[in-house]
Amino acid sequence: MASQIGQLTSYQDTVPDKRMVTDRILRIEPYDIVAYSYLGTDMGKFNFTNRDNKTYEWLESTYNDRTDTVNTGLASDSTTTTFSATDADLYQVGDVWECEGEGLLITGKSTTTMTIVRNIFGAQATHANSSVITRVSRARLDGATADDSPRNEVASASNVTQIFQRTIEVARTKGKIAEYGVANWEEYWIDQYMNELMMDLARAPYIQERNAGSASQGRLFGGFPSFITDNVTYATSTAATGGTALALTRDNIDDTLTNIFADGGDPDLILTVAHAQRKINDMYEGFVSTERSEQLGGVLIKKLMNPITGKPIDVVVDRNCPSGQLHILTTSNVAYYPFDPFFYENLAKTKDTSAFGQVVGEYGMVIAYDKSHGAVKEFSSTL
Repeated sequence: MASQIGQLTSYQDTVPDKRMVTDRILRIEPYDIVAYSYLGTDMGKFNFTNRDNKTYEWLESTYNDRTDTVNTGLASDSTTTTFSATDADLYQVGDVWECEGEGLLITGKSTTTMTIVRNIFGAQATHANSSVITRVSRARLDGATADDSPRNEVASASNVTQIFQRTIEVARTKGKIAEYGVANWEEYWIDQYMNELMMDLARAPYIQERNAGSASQGRLFGGFPSFITDNVTYATSTAATGGTALALTRDNIDDTLTNIFADGGDPDLILTVAHAQRKINDMYEGFVSTERSEQLGGVLIKKLMNPITGKPIDVVVDRNCPSGQLHILTTSNVAYYPFDPFFYENLAKTKDTSAFGQVVGEYGMVIAYDKSHGAVKEFSSTL
């Protein structure tokens, strides 16, 4: 051992020095469960029966389709009184249909051939094959015999639950050693794993597609990509997936809202990335009123007014949302399914441990009435 003489400084004999150590372990990453917080677990709104199953389905029905296309018969002579329909099941005697401004009354039906009275309203004209024809009214003949009416089949959509799990195992000796920042390692890891699994649950809807699993593969519940496929706008040079990503625009959002409205939806929530929030701030900065302040600059848009219905839509940034995506949701039609909410349980010990257990939970998701939702995808980070 080396000998020392003279002044003893803080740089010498440091081995016995006590250390200044925080008695609390700081988690330096954010705890972010935005999607879970906003979508919740209110399964009552779906009126499920025979609850508690790993596979579950919801039933959906729609009104009869109101549009068809002319197959043949109206292209060559504006006085023709029959035409061939594409989907004959949509027609009933007494229907009033409109084709390019001309009103057509259905007076007879034989398989796909419709007998019509022309020019009920509008101007009589020729109509090319594949012209769109829209049912606008009903004018049943007084005293006529009731005949078959069109109807839609009830459809169903389904999803599965997914098991989220973390194992906690602390050796006996480790569990008995006094530690800085940790009063009890078992409780410490219960808290951390519970948070981690909650964040996994909040992240899953953005990226997961439904997979029923098997004896050798865990189940995955389907998220937005599995169910929201109709009202999707691509902010690309081709207006389709895979084109050059362009900057997010107000039209991208408004067009999607228009499409959702046309399908009967009325959304109330936007989940998106931080970049999109900045773009939305820029889009509407000139449309807000403010009080004068010499100490505050900038604008933060947390609600948008639906340009069709006037309903306010919350704008919420979620760190878990993938880059270049903006999801427009009707929250009355979306919820997490808490099949078996997160809990901790001790497991049978087979080793020299002070703690052996697991944090585990099983969840699914319901995304009903898919056309009441929408998304804008593949926009760039350009401001």
